[in-house]
Order: sequence, then C-alpha cells, then structure tokens
Amino acid sequence: MQNSLPPATQVHLDVEGEVARVTFSGERGIQILGAETRAALNSVLDDLESLSNLRVVLFQGTGRTFIAGANIHEFLDLDEQRARELIQAGQKMMTRISNLPAITIAAINGACAGGGFELSLACDYRFAIKNVKIGLPETTLGLLPCWGGTIRTTLMFGSAVATRLILTGELLSAKQAKKLGIVHELCEEEDWADFIKQWIATLLSRGPTAQREAKRLIQKTERTISQLEMGHGDELNAFLAIVHSGELQTGAQAFLDKTKPIWS
Repeated sequence: MQNSLPPATQVHLDVEGEVARVTFSGERGIQILGAETRAALNSVLDDLESLSNLRVVLFQGTGRTFIAGANIHEFLDLDEQRARELIQAGQKMMTRISNLPAITIAAINGACAGGGFELSLACDYRFAIKNVKIGLPETTLGLLPCWGGTIRTTLMFGSAVATRLILTGELLSAKQAKKLGIVHELCEEEDWADFIKQWIATLLSRGPTAQREAKRLIQKTERTISQLEMGHGDELNAFLAIVHSGELQTGAQAFLDKTKPIWS
C-alpha cells in the first residue's frame, strides 16, 4: 500500500491594486486540495471577502497541474459523519468562491481534474492552455463529484455533457472542453502569461459597477431557476450512499496502489 501523505499544497495570495492572484503550489508542480490546503484556501477567501476594491481574482497553479483533485488518502476510512463534514465543507468553500463579487478567473495551466475542475466551475471564466486535460474522474475511483461538481456541470452545460463527463470519468482535451463550452478560451503555452494579462486588462477597462451588478443579477437568475442549494443536499446524500456501499474505499485504495479497482 502506498498511503504516505504528500506534502500539503501551499496557497499564496498576492494583491496588486484591483487584482488578486491566488496561486496553488504543490510538490513537483502537482496541486492537491487536501485538508491543510482547503484550510489555507478558506483563510485566503476570508482575506478576499474583506477587500471591497477588488475587481478581478485569478486562481492559478504552478508546474504540471492547475489542481489535480482532492487528497485521496482522506477517503480511505470515511464514516458517515466524516463524509458529511467533508462534503458540506467542500460545497461551502466552492460557494464562497462563486459568491465573490469580483470577477473570478480559473487560469488552467495544467491538468484540471476532480476538485480542481469543481473549483474552476465556481469561477466566472475558465481559460486554458491548449494541451491540458480537464474533467471529473471521480467515478473511476468509485467516487462522485460532490463539491458542487455534479450539480454545476449539469446546470451549466446540460445533462448530456454531465453524463459524458461524470459517468465515464473521461478527461477531455482542452479543445474538446472548449467545443462543449466548458472552457471560454484557449491559448498556446508560450503566450500564456500575455494572454492572461490581456484578459485582465480587458476586464478592468469595463465599468466596475456595471460588471458587479451584472454578475449579481446573473447569479440571482441562475439560482432562481437552478435551485443549486437544494442540489447540494442531493449530492451529499448520493455520496453517503457510496460510503455505505464500500466502493469508495475500494476505489481510493486501488488509486493509491496504482491498480485497477475490483468492484464487488
């Protein structure tokens, strides 16, 4: 068994004028949303929520991934209470990102999977380098995207896209994701820094009050027709059913052992 815990991914906040950059930095350029990282991100969100002058918040990774997902070690010995706490805390964290009044950008520089994809869905924009992979591979581990991922994917892109992504756990190419409307724009890797800089400049050139009010109205309309909060409860109940089945532990252990899971 390969159950040693990797070092926690660090979360850095840099604020320059009206722009904040949240950078995830993990070992060997692999970012993972483990418990320590989620606590650090929630602390950063406290800071962001207190800064009323922010207009753009950029979430970015370093190295090989944007965010590769959650820490699978945490799923090995979940009982119902711990599973409930894990899911509800993750849903709340993603909702906090979605509720930021500033315009939020997921700058997808590398693989964006699982919890990382769910974080990108909580952002207003998703930009990606052309050669990255994007998706929700949870079902390959016997899991379910439960930090808003199942609900947001369905509401934002329709049941056909949600079925394709979630039931198979398929990782899409950035080009496929763009075609399905998941990613707004693509960029060559060598042009990435300038591309992001230009998009920030474009957003800052528009009327700040108009943008803020437009975002508020868009979100209000979306929630009125989508009942996102009710969907969170359904996600939680679905995840608890997986915990009771025992498949979660089977899939998580197989992932850590680098073997194929054998479903009973």
